[in-house]
Amino acid sequence: MWDLLTLIDPRAALLLHVSVAAVLLAAILLVAGLLRERSTPGFGVYESGAPPNRAMTTPLAAPYFLIAVAFMIFDMEVAILFAWAISAREAGIEGLIAATVFITVLLAALAYLWLDGALETGPRKSEHMTRGRT
Repeated sequence: MWDLLTLIDPRAALLLHVSVAAVLLAAILLVAGLLRERSTPGFGVYESGAPPNRAMTTPLAAPYFLIAVAFMIFDMEVAILFAWAISAREAGIEGLIAATVFITVLLAALAYLWLDGALETGPRKSEHMTRGRT
């Protein structure tokens, strides 16, 4: 098998890869088009909680964006930890200590976000209590 891979010209391998990807993409789109329900009046694309056929009248709540940013930050950290996990044996005890410090900082940041209420999407407790008293 390895001999076959070394015999292929890199440009031919790229062409083969791109053509297989294009055929798979066409097949997926064809099957999705055949299996899709035909649209009926009154039903449209529904994304992010806002129907597409009317204009937005109120601004979106900022906590959703804050959660998305926090997710992206922690998602990148997981990618870094995955790279560390692959080379854990070569990194040795120094790498383990560095990863432990890294995870500790991540957990501290998560605890700060949680205690600060940045992960809450509903009304703040103080806002909820003051609404009931008026």
